Amino acid sequence: MTTSKAPAGYLAGPVSKHIHRMTLSGGLGLLALFTVDFVDLFFISLLGERELAAAVGFAATILFFCQSLSIGLTIAVGATVSRALGANHVERARELIASSFVLILVITTLVAGSVFWWRDALLTLLGAEGYTLEQASSYLAIILPSFVPVSIGMAAGGVMRAKGDAKGALWVTLSGAIVNAIFDPILIFALNLELTGAAIASAMARLTIFAYGVSKLYKYSLLSWPDPAALRRDTPAISSIAVPSVFTNLATPIGLAFVTASMAQFGDAAIAGLAIITRLQQVAFVALFALSGAVGPIAGQNWGAQSYDRVSAVLTESIRFIAGYCLVVCLALAALTQPIIWAFQASAQAAELIRWFTLGLSAVFVFNGITFVTNALFNNLGAPKTSTLFNVLKATLFTVPFVWLGARWLGAPGVLIGQGLGSAIIALAGWYWCRRYLGNLQPAPTGERSSESFTPLSER
Repeated sequence: MTTSKAPAGYLAGPVSKHIHRMTLSGGLGLLALFTVDFVDLFFISLLGERELAAAVGFAATILFFCQSLSIGLTIAVGATVSRALGANHVERARELIASSFVLILVITTLVAGSVFWWRDALLTLLGAEGYTLEQASSYLAIILPSFVPVSIGMAAGGVMRAKGDAKGALWVTLSGAIVNAIFDPILIFALNLELTGAAIASAMARLTIFAYGVSKLYKYSLLSWPDPAALRRDTPAISSIAVPSVFTNLATPIGLAFVTASMAQFGDAAIAGLAIITRLQQVAFVALFALSGAVGPIAGQNWGAQSYDRVSAVLTESIRFIAGYCLVVCLALAALTQPIIWAFQASAQAAELIRWFTLGLSAVFVFNGITFVTNALFNNLGAPKTSTLFNVLKATLFTVPFVWLGARWLGAPGVLIGQGLGSAIIALAGWYWCRRYLGNLQPAPTGERSSESFTPLSER
């Protein structure tokens, strides 16, 4: 096995410093992307058509499904590559990257094609109809073809995080955000393309992410042509993480789809309000989304180096970060409630939902953050099936009955309340189990699988 003299980047120094640095870099990139999405919706709201805002909300639910698939695949790439780098096996990392990109290409092509073909049926299932359905379908038709390249670009960013290159990982997403920010107002307003313009700008941004990410890996000499023998050998190892990681990440948009369908019964205004809240969540709690991508490579490298005390410290320091960050953000959202309602020209029903979120339900993201971290640790430390189980439970038993009862008893706000209550319960259960699991870690072989004596919950 070829090795490198350069040590992996997370094996020394305070764990909290690595978490903060990688979360900051990842958060800035995601913030740029989420802010552009946020501004997209703001621009669409200025057009004065409630149906267009609702169309973005319906389309976003399906795009979130695709994005979650990409994130699951990215987790698998980052987990396998970080272990190889932590064990100082650089050539092995190159092989894993090449094999991973082939698998991503095949999987995302099949998914993008299927969603494109069935997009009208999926939107109808979510509750879209009439003009709203037509606009949402056109929006998806433009963006979906860019799903394949952006998935490879996201995986390239995951490799950079696994390598410890915070700046490179940041610019993968930031490059796309800059392109989107430049072309959004030009296409939406100057060329009068409205929702079509927003979709074209998003597709251009995704292609930029692909181009930048692949070029950075080429610069680092981490790209190589796929080898058929290596692909056959690597597919089981990658799939052992990718399959449960994908199912784990797909559970969330499936739960969101039920939330969207439940909200749709209260009309386009309620869906528009949900779309605004979703964008607010992404921007306001961007650091928690970034944290989930940061902790995996940090824990994975230290597990590969058998530094188990540092792996446990990842969970402890992450929870501290979540608590402090959410306190600040929730207070800020409460203070900005009325300006947000004014900025989006929210209807009375949408404004009511926004107030429920900014004045109380935003605190639920403490529990969402805990779930993000525990899932990332399970995925990167040899227990991806445990992560899948908790996410499936969250999307089903801890979403469907809670949301249904909330909608029945409290109307549209009850949908959000029920979703939040279920999220809190499953997050606390996941935190408890993750602490048990980390306390029983055993050495990982040079490669890909754990031989832990403690059997994760879903592997029993």
